Amino acid sequence: MRKDIVIAIAGIAIVAAICFGLAIWKSDMKPFSSLRSGATSTAATSTSTTGPDHVVMHVNGEAVTEAEFAAAFSQLPQEMQQQFGSEAGKQAFAEQMVRLKILEQEGRKLGVEKDPKVAGQLAADHTNIIAAATAQKLMPPPTEAAVMKFYNENRKNFEATELSHILIAYEGGAVPARNGKPLSQRDALKKAQSIAAQAKGGADFAKLARENSDDAASADHGGVLGPFSPGMLPPEIESHVVQLQPGQVSDPVPSRFGVHIFKAGAHTSQPLEQLRPSITRRVQQQATLDKVEQMRKNAKVDFDPKFFPESVKTPPPPATTTKPTP
Repeated sequence: MRKDIVIAIAGIAIVAAICFGLAIWKSDMKPFSSLRSGATSTAATSTSTTGPDHVVMHVNGEAVTEAEFAAAFSQLPQEMQQQFGSEAGKQAFAEQMVRLKILEQEGRKLGVEKDPKVAGQLAADHTNIIAAATAQKLMPPPTEAAVMKFYNENRKNFEATELSHILIAYEGGAVPARNGKPLSQRDALKKAQSIAAQAKGGADFAKLARENSDDAASADHGGVLGPFSPGMLPPEIESHVVQLQPGQVSDPVPSRFGVHIFKAGAHTSQPLEQLRPSITRRVQQQATLDKVEQMRKNAKVDFDPKFFPESVKTPPPPATTTKPTP
């Protein structure tokens, strides 16, 4: 059962990556929009010198268009895109692309494209790019009602809690003791219980943190860790923290770092406008995945049982007579 779930999740992740993770399709040449000659001039001038079909260089007589150049650039990691974002960087990247084009031309002479492995990779890349473009066309941006529905149904996941803690290090834990030798786990727990009792009795939590916490980064700030949303803390810690009401102090919570005493502050909710871009992407992604699954049910697929022996054990999904939801 666990194996089947993992395989299913992997399949969803692959489709999601194809639909939304390909930088080539999403490229709109913005990285160089401010660097083009005459970018701020009249529309007539810009259309004559720029555009996806505009040839920006020739390599051994072979043209490279602005669209191809921008698509290649968009495949770089974000930090490298920033590094090559200037005029000098654009020229430096062009030099690297020239070398790639030279290798490509040499490969054609050698018949590399006929190699079965290379041909398979080219076919896979072609499928990915077309699938990504199709996914964008199939599913327009979600409606305001769909975005609001997702936000309201998941509002609790968008809440954040101001959190402070006092950490007592123990021998073998991930955090060293600030002063002297770390305590045994048993003694660290006893010390934490004593501190928790003082905090619950009304003692100043910030003062207790400055005097006792082995977390040097937060101790100097009275134990303040900042706002935490669901999923940001290790599960064994989060299960205790989510139960705290504003102002409440927890019992000692052991972890691999040490023994914690937490204090919850105010609960805040992230506004919709701040989350709108990410929610829009998630709603559109789910709608696309649903669409793909519906199309899969209608698709006729024949597996080679010798290559896919599992296909004999697993019957294909039942076909449906209804049309996919637009």
